[in-house]
Amino acid sequence: MPTLAMERAGQADVHLLQGCCTKAERADIVAIRLEGLRLALPENFHPQMIAVIEETRGCARILRDLADRGHVHILRVPMTLNYLNLVLPCLSRTLRDMTMYYEDKTVRKEIRWRRMYNKMKDEVEGLPLPQRFVVYNHFLTMVRRLLTQSKNFDFDALDALSGRIMRFRELRGISLMVYISPLDQGSYLLLRSFQNGAPWYALRGTHELCISREGGALQLRRWSTTAQCAKAWATLVFKTWEEMILFHCTFMSLKAWNTLTIQISPKEYKLSSERRLFQAQIIDDGFRHSLIVYEDAETKGIRLHAAVWEGELCRCPVWTAFVTHQSSSLTWLHRKSAHRLWLRDIHIYVFCSRYRSHNQRPGPAGAFELCFVETTAAAHFRDLFNPLRPPAVTAAPSSYKATVEEGDDSC
Repeated sequence: MPTLAMERAGQADVHLLQGCCTKAERADIVAIRLEGLRLALPENFHPQMIAVIEETRGCARILRDLADRGHVHILRVPMTLNYLNLVLPCLSRTLRDMTMYYEDKTVRKEIRWRRMYNKMKDEVEGLPLPQRFVVYNHFLTMVRRLLTQSKNFDFDALDALSGRIMRFRELRGISLMVYISPLDQGSYLLLRSFQNGAPWYALRGTHELCISREGGALQLRRWSTTAQCAKAWATLVFKTWEEMILFHCTFMSLKAWNTLTIQISPKEYKLSSERRLFQAQIIDDGFRHSLIVYEDAETKGIRLHAAVWEGELCRCPVWTAFVTHQSSSLTWLHRKSAHRLWLRDIHIYVFCSRYRSHNQRPGPAGAFELCFVETTAAAHFRDLFNPLRPPAVTAAPSSYKATVEEGDDSC
């Protein structure tokens, strides 16, 4: 098989593995938490809860099986990606909503379950939660049959199930789909809106769009050859600052890796209203990355941001992590050595298929390791989050910045 075909198939396989394995892990966690909730409630709640738990676990099994079979049927993986891009965001939203309900400590456990079951039933036209997972599982099973060329594959059934998933997306307000084209390996955004009551679709490649922040929204602009200027293509409004950050990083990573992209303005990599509190070079999974600490001027949220340090992909996002209230704990940050710091209870959102975050968790407790090139950078990072400690008095080297800056980030 030609080398180019192998490379393209490998890229598609990575997307399949990442998407399926991540959602499988999340589904297992949800099932475990629901089982704990079930044990705390009277038996009259058990039948419905068991049905949801079993379907959720079944969903995790199918997703893992899909990922495993992707290694065997690697050349057919691109055929499944569009279907997975259709269902995975919808499934992710369902799992996230379930997590929100059972983690609501402001109400009794019985109320948590009742709200989850009844409200999630109402949001999809009265379809009970177990039956929603039945649809997910049938759809994923059909995708698996497509992947393996099973004689039981039914394209009409897959098409009908695709319509149901699209309806779920519409009811949940998921109107944007991002996918990798198997034809040119370019990343594309498919946007659905309504005009005069009828659905209207618009398609653009990431290489054709520019992104910027407008308050709590992100604006995507396209170049108009008629007007010879950039015009708004879509304005995406997000419920939370975190969701906006994740979309921006995902978009910039896709655009940077898109072979159709000719040039990216440095301004696109940095969101307005974010202040840079710190920047240094780190060794991260064997790569040289730029670690930046950003503070959002509007929400006061703080996040860590790792980007490519140099080369053609300079500034391309690799991962980000949101600093939560746990950072106030004295055990959150531990200086393991002069160059290495360990962060506990931190979730890393990865945007690069080549990056392996588990390589940065060497300890048994799963702490995330930051390995700084300069020892003084490690000290200043520690002082940034532990202001009660005596500040570092060593001179700042040229490879990092520890002051608030509003300009573009250097590589």
